[in-house]
Amino acid sequence: MMKKLFAFMTIVAAMAMITVSCGSDDDEGDKTDPRLTFTNKLTQDSTTCTWEGYERTMTKSWGNWSASAEKYVVMRFDRASKTAIEGDGILLQFGNDWKENCIDKSDIKWRFVGDELHISYRHEGWAAVHAEFNTTELRINGDKFEGTWFESDDTKFEFSYKKSSFSDWNKYVN
Repeated sequence: MMKKLFAFMTIVAAMAMITVSCGSDDDEGDKTDPRLTFTNKLTQDSTTCTWEGYERTMTKSWGNWSASAEKYVVMRFDRASKTAIEGDGILLQFGNDWKENCIDKSDIKWRFVGDELHISYRHEGWAAVHAEFNTTELRINGDKFEGTWFESDDTKFEFSYKKSSFSDWNKYVN
């Protein structure tokens, strides 16, 4: 009887170890890529999302930042699927939030490079921008997207966007 009880206890202990071991392996696989988590916020858990708001160009001279221009921006981020962490889009610049007169526009490509979200523009003469997605450089809270895009050591763009229902893309897409 004692041998049977010992054998039974050994089997139960082995099963417990297997369960704990498998459980911790499963936990590792359940971790979501932080870039996907950020992208889901950026696209509002969809394959496309539009943001709009004011963007202020800041330039550094002699160690001090100063505002050199302010534009109203409408920016659409598109991705191929709800699990994609890169994509395309378009950026439109307006003089004000009435969005009557488009000053400039560019198709964009966005992707992650390490801990940074990079945006490159197809508009000739526009330099790419970047910001760390896992710090306070970019903040998404529900329908609000704020932060700073960095172009170089002496040029950055501070922005405050809100989720947009802008749908007049046909006027601006080639």
